[in-house]
Amino acid sequence: MAKEKKSKETKEQLQENSKDKALSEMVGLLKRTQANFENFRKQTEKRVSDIQSVASKDIILQLLPIVDNFHLALKNAPQENTDFLQGVELIYSQFNSLLEDNGVETLTTEKKLFDPYYHEALMKTPSEEPENTIIEEFQKGYSLHGNVIRHARVKVSAGKK
Repeated sequence: MAKEKKSKETKEQLQENSKDKALSEMVGLLKRTQANFENFRKQTEKRVSDIQSVASKDIILQLLPIVDNFHLALKNAPQENTDFLQGVELIYSQFNSLLEDNGVETLTTEKKLFDPYYHEALMKTPSEEPENTIIEEFQKGYSLHGNVIRHARVKVSAGKK
């Protein structure tokens, strides 16, 4: 009888141990599943962000020639019709504000040293400026969130003759 009671207690302990083991396995599985889901969520957010970034870069690259044409039109516009000219300047400033609001910045070139990461040299001419100093900007360069999306096209000094 004592053996039966001991055997019954051992069976109950084994069942209890197997329940505890199963429970701890389920808790471990749940934790791993939660971690996997969190990693999946982060990866998906990063992918969406990357896709948005590439899409915005493509659209901005298509808009830059329009901004360049506005700049040229304002630079070469006759001064007779000031109302029309003010309207075009307003549109041009709205375009620039839109670009700035979306992380696009103009690369500054005036009197800076030539840097192939930011600039594209179209000409190199002798001048009074020190060698490799930018003399003139032919086309503005732009960066998107700190990354160059279009190099500035410039004329560079070759130094004194």
